[in-house]
Amino acid sequence: MGIYVITGGTTGIGAQVRKQLTEAGNEVFNIDYKDGDVCADLSTKEGRQKAIDAVKEKYPDGIDGLICNAGVGPTAPAAKIFALNFFASEQIAEGLRDLLKKKQGACVVTSSNSITNQSVRMDWVDMISNVMDEDRIMEYAKDIPPQLQPSAYSSSKRALARWVRRISPSWAYDGLRINAVAPGNTTTPMTQGLTDAQMDAALLIPIPTRYGRREFLDAEEIANGIVFLVSKKASGVNGIVMFVDGGIDALMRSEQV
Repeated sequence: MGIYVITGGTTGIGAQVRKQLTEAGNEVFNIDYKDGDVCADLSTKEGRQKAIDAVKEKYPDGIDGLICNAGVGPTAPAAKIFALNFFASEQIAEGLRDLLKKKQGACVVTSSNSITNQSVRMDWVDMISNVMDEDRIMEYAKDIPPQLQPSAYSSSKRALARWVRRISPSWAYDGLRINAVAPGNTTTPMTQGLTDAQMDAALLIPIPTRYGRREFLDAEEIANGIVFLVSKKASGVNGIVMFVDGGIDALMRSEQV
């Protein structure tokens, strides 16, 4: 069986991914800020390096897959959103790329179906994915007011999806694959504390596969997509953004392909 590394595998979608991979007989190494095989704050450069060093020490002969899942929602400060949702995934993926190359492995990052909605600020997407200067971006983000945190969230995830698309050809040249999964509203610890008003707002547009029911997708459904993309069964899939959102993106952008 294979060796897989996941960030944010303690709860929610990550925990379901870890469960599925483990039940299939794989070894899974979890990087999280608590209850991980290595505990690290991936919103910091020091935390990311600690995690990378720990993986390289444990698996010098390589890993079969990497799932960059750690992230925060739209209620966090913008600086933390940019640091954890974009820079952590980018730096962990690049930092472990050499271990993936040893086994011709694959990487999957967790994006969001909010990457296509109107809250995305394309100037912020360009700043993050084109400039990619974390120190300068963190300084800028400190001045983003709380009411724009949802825009910071969707923009960080759009930048991440763009990065995956951009670098997928160079990864393929090394025999690697990298893809993104874009979940819709999902029942996780992050969403279980929503008020009735927040739940109503989130379900203002009904999830097609949940039509008539006041509920989100299950974390297991998102995990199914991630586990598929990181597996050999997806050997011909590279550089895609897979929407696992119950059909919301298709509903809202039916003319886009």
